[in-house]
Amino acid sequence: MTARTAFSRSATMRAVLATAALAALAVGCTTTSGSSGGGGAASCANRVKFDDQTYRDLVNIKFTVGDKVGTATTLACDDTGGNSESDSADAVKSTAYKIDGLDTRDAIAVGDSPDDLTFFVDDSGDPPAAVQKLIDAS
Repeated sequence: MTARTAFSRSATMRAVLATAALAALAVGCTTTSGSSGGGGAASCANRVKFDDQTYRDLVNIKFTVGDKVGTATTLACDDTGGNSESDSADAVKSTAYKIDGLDTRDAIAVGDSPDDLTFFVDDSGDPPAAVQKLIDAS
């Protein structure tokens, strides 16, 4: 093998390895800045289904919990293009609570006890005005 052939193979191998490394980075979970509620939202956002409606979580929201209103089901991560809203035998179910001053169509609190709840807002678009007031006040 000549020096030129060895250099050519070495350069080709480095290019292949660099391309593979970049491809691996591109496949990882990404974050998006500017989401409501502060902090970045991962591409696999925490989402639940309650009363045939999908909600996404918001962090650092101050709210007062109301009464239990039913059961919410955690949706599977949809980072592969599959159907994340399909019923699954391993779906996690948690108690859903009303948030004082808000309609359950706009937002709910979800968790195993009133002391450990996550705020979820309707996932169909921008937060409703009443939810935005809570976000702004938090």
